[in-house]
Amino acid sequence: MNKGILKIFFALMMTFCMHVYALESDTKQPVTIESDSGFYDDRKGLSTYTGKVVIVQGTMRLDADKVVVYLQDREIKKMIATGTPVKFQQTPEAGKEDVHGNSLIIEYYPETELLIMMQKAVIWQGGNSTASERIEYDRASEVVKAGQVGSSSKRVHVILQPKSDSK
Repeated sequence: MNKGILKIFFALMMTFCMHVYALESDTKQPVTIESDSGFYDDRKGLSTYTGKVVIVQGTMRLDADKVVVYLQDREIKKMIATGTPVKFQQTPEAGKEDVHGNSLIIEYYPETELLIMMQKAVIWQGGNSTASERIEYDRASEVVKAGQVGSSSKRVHVILQPKSDSK
């Protein structure tokens, strides 16, 4: 095999592997927060950010009007974001379409990668979508759970697109 082709092959493989690794390691990335204002109380383990709040961790992005961060031993345990609406986006893995979501309230638990969307919640990927008053999205396993048991007045709405012919 030609050494030039071999070098190109390994360069492409390294590029591809690093890209996939970055997507799988979102939780290992630092959480960055930008906002118009912020308040931090080390004693209470609480910080509040308001005004065009943008949170990024790896490929995940959250846009909100206000975010309250709960810390324990300076580790983020929970974040509660509110907005009109709060917007969420994540690249689940290379080659897959981004997952998007909107709701009025989002609770995020970085340790378990659980995102709970409440009030007018919608999550979609490509043409497929789920809408409900409560949606749980497990970022690690890409599992969506919608609705609440015993709540027949608040229905779950799902749209599943047929597989397209690629002929």
